[in-house]
Amino acid sequence: MNVLGMDIGAGTIKYGVFSKELRPLFSAEEKTAGSYPALKIQIFDIITGLKKAHDLRASGIGIPGFISRDERTIEISPNMLFLNGMALEKEIAASLDLPLQMENDANAAALGEFLSLNEPRPASFVHLTLGSGIGSGIILGDRIWHGACGFAAELGHLLVNSQGRACGCGNLGCAETESSEAGIVASFQEFSGSTTAVSAKDVFQLWQAGVEPARRAFDRAGAYLGVLLSQLVYSLNPELITIGGGVAAAGEALLRPAREELSQRVIAKALACTRIEPARLGNNAGMTGAAALARELLP
Repeated sequence: MNVLGMDIGAGTIKYGVFSKELRPLFSAEEKTAGSYPALKIQIFDIITGLKKAHDLRASGIGIPGFISRDERTIEISPNMLFLNGMALEKEIAASLDLPLQMENDANAAALGEFLSLNEPRPASFVHLTLGSGIGSGIILGDRIWHGACGFAAELGHLLVNSQGRACGCGNLGCAETESSEAGIVASFQEFSGSTTAVSAKDVFQLWQAGVEPARRAFDRAGAYLGVLLSQLVYSLNPELITIGGGVAAAGEALLRPAREELSQRVIAKALACTRIEPARLGNNAGMTGAAALARELLP
């Protein structure tokens, strides 16, 4: 009795087959289709193919966007605009003879990271995924915290820079305009006047080589990450915050300025009871969490 966990990103779809105990059995990835009709076909083909090969009994899908809990529609997806207003869950489910649950991708990743922790797990937990944007999820009492309408934990859209850049959500100065991959690249290009670096990895390699604009770009991204963390500590004071995603692979280049900024903004006792640690599952967090949601649909 196996389940499918699928993590849909703007560039890549990662998916895996898991046992009922969430033991990984198979995984793969492919480039994400570039339109809504093509994406529906792609998802359907992946699920139907794996259903025959791996005895799937339920599917979970993580997808970027604000998902309404009542209408089950994607209200807005800042990094995949063709999803705006779409009822993808209903349309896919109508074509499948298989239980399906769709969740915000960062919520799914947070659940995956949470389940990877040793017991007893924290009663309050926040996970940040630093990638093309900033995804996030909150786990309270072993469950995803959705808020009243399903839009809770969009922490990447908290304001960190009142004079900041435009964000895909329509606001200015959101955390993901500064501390995501796009933010780091934009800062480097601003400081260097060069458009040669097109990824955070490029900028990190220049940071390792001692290039000054790269150092400034990571210092800026880290400082604004510290501003975001300070808001989380003061608003939620969770037991644990984990930080993952491709940008987090830069390690101390990003985390050192983040810790420095955080320590200046939060009183010591408030910070002392919130641990901040690297995430464990890396790119597998999203599909693991999606598989856990699929498991809830099993009889």
